[in-house]
Amino acid sequence: MDSRWQEQNAREKRAGSTLLALTAGLGPDLLAHWLSPEGTIRTYRVAAENRRVPSLTPVLPEVGYDEREISDEWGIMPIGHPDLRPLIPGRKGGPTACELPIRTVEGDGVTVMTVGPSHAGIIESGRFVFSLMGENILHLDLHLFQKYRGLERLLEGRPLDAVGPLISRVCGSDSVSHQVNWVGLLEQAAGYEPPEPVLWGRILLLEAERVLSHLNDVAQIPAGTGFQVAHQKGLALKERWQEGIARIVGRRWLFDTIRRGGVQAGQTADWRQLLEEMKPLWHRWRHLVESHHGFHDRMTGVGRLTETDAQALGAAGVVARASGIRWDARLYQPLYRALGLRPTIETRGDVFARFRVRLDEIEEAWRIMEAILAEAPASLTVTGFDSPDIDVDGTWVAFSESPHGLNAHVVTLEQGRIRRYHIRSGSYRNWPAMAFTVRGNLVGDFPLINKSFELCYSCHDR
Repeated sequence: MDSRWQEQNAREKRAGSTLLALTAGLGPDLLAHWLSPEGTIRTYRVAAENRRVPSLTPVLPEVGYDEREISDEWGIMPIGHPDLRPLIPGRKGGPTACELPIRTVEGDGVTVMTVGPSHAGIIESGRFVFSLMGENILHLDLHLFQKYRGLERLLEGRPLDAVGPLISRVCGSDSVSHQVNWVGLLEQAAGYEPPEPVLWGRILLLEAERVLSHLNDVAQIPAGTGFQVAHQKGLALKERWQEGIARIVGRRWLFDTIRRGGVQAGQTADWRQLLEEMKPLWHRWRHLVESHHGFHDRMTGVGRLTETDAQALGAAGVVARASGIRWDARLYQPLYRALGLRPTIETRGDVFARFRVRLDEIEEAWRIMEAILAEAPASLTVTGFDSPDIDVDGTWVAFSESPHGLNAHVVTLEQGRIRRYHIRSGSYRNWPAMAFTVRGNLVGDFPLINKSFELCYSCHDR
């Protein structure tokens, strides 16, 4: 086995690079794609000799899920991985969801509590196995992938320009981010540079989606503390924003709004009106939650994720920035830099910090939208181009900052058709960090911590 594999990837991590994706499914090879601090994408390759590779998890804990998934899906064994239990139920004759082996803490006084996979709320399926000492959480074993859709396999063999509707529906809350990555791959392969108005329209939709997701999340956090007035008023704000999106683009969710070479972003006047409606309501709600000291006390110190742990676990987005990590994928995009993007950074890494980052990111998203609308034409809907047959071979990488963090897509084409399409979303990066964070907290803290992450199940069930 190639001993350089671990050192190459560990060196990138030490140099401050960010892992975009770890991709299998291309014969016996694994590919690791890294984004350097300067914006260069570097790729490393290792051949799986006899379906075996050295595990990266001992030196890069953030790929623990990736290597388990690769083992389940592609039969490539990461030698030295500390936890090679099956990750995805029912793969290749393996255990079903209820049969997956669990990992618990053993000892006198330890009890095991299982929650899910079905839940009381209207949410997707996930199984949580807690090891408890009294009310204290010693360990949380996550079992996700409960409704694994095989989406990446479904894309294989199709032309890249024909898979937009599927990519759009990987997940509702990060749909624009997934679409932007898809058209980025398509335009790279076609050698097409979209005009600036199209790029402005895409940024507008990315920020509108960020606001929609964050409005939901900041409303859910008060629910975890029993602050029901803030919870209900926050959900009303989210509904107001979503209804406004429906008026402008014709749908409550932003599916199918990004086109190859184009965008469907509606009329600038309608966006200005929606922002004018929202801001007074938002400021009253923000004053409500910021003036309630009991609410603050309940969040402070709960579910703390240190910067060191966040780095080791590859945390992304709000979770990372609330733990002091100064990283945002938008800073690698020139138009965002031209808009003077100001990422919010907190250092405490607790529920309160994640709440505060989202509050500020909503207002920063609105500022960016207003800056675009001040210069944009009356319509931000551009038809796009009819792409010629893309009869090419190669591998391309695209990434964006979704509401849940860094979202990366990798495609390999053969004669213009998809040989492999891999998605590594922000939620995929953050679920292991959430499980790690609850240790040492009380059982009653878990709903609050979970809501402060508010991660997507669907991106796992791809």
